[in-house]
Amino acid sequence: MPNAMHVVQDPAVRFVEMEHRNWEGYTLIEGFPGTGLVGTITAKYLVENIDFKEVGHIHSEVFMPIIRIKSGVPVFPSRIYVNDKNKLVVLISEQVIPRPFIPRVARTVVEWILHNGIVRVISLAGIQTGNKNDMRVYGIAANPESKDMFKGLDVEVIEDGITTGITALMLLHLKESNVKAMSLLGNVTFGADYKAAAELIKRLNKLFKLNLKVDPLYEQAKKTEQEIVAQLKQVQETQDQEDKMEPSKGPSYYA
Repeated sequence: MPNAMHVVQDPAVRFVEMEHRNWEGYTLIEGFPGTGLVGTITAKYLVENIDFKEVGHIHSEVFMPIIRIKSGVPVFPSRIYVNDKNKLVVLISEQVIPRPFIPRVARTVVEWILHNGIVRVISLAGIQTGNKNDMRVYGIAANPESKDMFKGLDVEVIEDGITTGITALMLLHLKESNVKAMSLLGNVTFGADYKAAAELIKRLNKLFKLNLKVDPLYEQAKKTEQEIVAQLKQVQETQDQEDKMEPSKGPSYYA
């Protein structure tokens, strides 16, 4: 295996690439866990059904010390995949980022994007509209120029409102850059919403002409749902146990 290269300088949050690559002209698709786990489910389905290669990961001291095992070996909780044919980079995270560290992780991801010449960013996420029959996909753009990315996607742009989390900060940091960036949000009606993920896949199909079938997503996402929900539950339980063991330092807030 080639020597790993540390790219971004923050010692607590850094990208580790297993090989030197030229990312100029590529599009980054990001799937961090959030509402309905839509981002993680959609990104994972993408790399499992197209020819993607794992090329790196995020190493972070802010991640919980809980690692998933697959085929008898540990898996990095936040991984980087590439598809050179479509010039796509996918960042998947199965790690819940503790709320106090979200700004740090968001800043590091954006620094990596700018450092490597990535030209477009698509964040996959969920939103709760309160209407379980709402199958629309909503969109938020980092800047007016980025709104062009919504053309032909059947996306309802959120003109006024509030957004939170790592995606919100990434869009804000990219606002003054030359990178076109947007967030696609599927309506979430329950815990791990694979229907919302399917709607996002349909938009990615249009955007990149991927021709991915969404029907298999329902069955595969059920397995993914059980896997991810179990892990996130374990993370939360571990966090609760550590909070009980540590002396109180005033109020703490977690996403």
